[in-house]
Amino acid sequence: MFTSATVVYAGFPYFGQHGTYHAGGYNVPLGKTRASGLRLATFLQQRGWLDERTRAVIVELILYNPHANLFSMVTLVVEFTNLGAAYRGAEVVTLRLMQQEAILLLALRAVLAVFILFFIIKEAERLFSRPMEYLKDFWSWVELLVIVIGVATLGVYFNAQSIIDKAAEQRASSSSIFGLYKSAVNWFQVYTYLLALLICCGTLKFIRLLRFNSHVHALTMTIRKSSRPLLLFTIIAGIILMAFTQMGNLLFGIKLQEYKNMLTSLQSLCIMMLGSFDFDALVDGHWVLGPLMFFSYQVMMQFILLSMFMAILMDVYAEESQDPNTDDLQMIGFIRETTSGAVEKANRSLSTVGKNNSTKTVQTYRPDLDHRRKFATVLKELDEVSKI
Repeated sequence: MFTSATVVYAGFPYFGQHGTYHAGGYNVPLGKTRASGLRLATFLQQRGWLDERTRAVIVELILYNPHANLFSMVTLVVEFTNLGAAYRGAEVVTLRLMQQEAILLLALRAVLAVFILFFIIKEAERLFSRPMEYLKDFWSWVELLVIVIGVATLGVYFNAQSIIDKAAEQRASSSSIFGLYKSAVNWFQVYTYLLALLICCGTLKFIRLLRFNSHVHALTMTIRKSSRPLLLFTIIAGIILMAFTQMGNLLFGIKLQEYKNMLTSLQSLCIMMLGSFDFDALVDGHWVLGPLMFFSYQVMMQFILLSMFMAILMDVYAEESQDPNTDDLQMIGFIRETTSGAVEKANRSLSTVGKNNSTKTVQTYRPDLDHRRKFATVLKELDEVSKI
């Protein structure tokens, strides 16, 4: 019986080697035993279930290991081309859908929700108070990205958890729950991807705290000032890379699997640039053009473009490392001097305890109003970063 993709509960497509297969199609349950599966396969074979219009046969099953409390979503695929060739594929996704410490994890996610709500209020105040300065700041966009990904992560997690709870209820009534578990596995995969992005963006925010270090500040300013020449360099490098991509696809597309289309050819060339390549396969593809393309690509990428890239960065870095007189670094010096003066004053005050017959006046450094305002601003920023 044909099932539309809109009817399927877990409507996630499968990305194969020769095509993308959306949810839906002619679905047949294989049963719960090996004997029932064999009888059904024999019946389908006798009725001619596979014909010349069939492009893929996908077998999906859920395995559960009670000892490790792990679910495995197994997908076995056979793809058929227009010429009748068959290509096999397999995918196994293992996840822990039922958590043993559910209360603790729920409490931690509640804490995450509170932090996200705090970030939303704080960023909204900053946005409405100084909108133009807020939108021009790079770290403001990082904060917004963290908020969006955090909200999406919580939404996907609770959606997947509700599907698991629904599957647990239907399992007690002996209903078909394969679609529910499949949907839960797919949503938990999406949750894992979003969580990885959230952790990455949250970790990048530590650079904002380390900006008071001279080396980190020089690196940050190097990236900022070299953005325009690097953009122009990236355009030229992209044109050269696409030229070699088309060459690889046209020369070896009919012989080598790694160059069968533009995407795989681009992936192979990027991996080759990192030092992983199969030179013998290129020689088998063409004994003259294969080595010629390999050496020309390596010379162009490794010796010319990579050297130009490093020259752009090192030129700007050398200029920035020689100019340490920035507001942030001067503020660190001011904080150090103020702290040292306060400690020295405290030591002198302790040394005069019990000496009632003499009075000693200690001159301390009193910063002007501008430095005191900068000092208060830096302390406020450090306090905000420490809360993160």
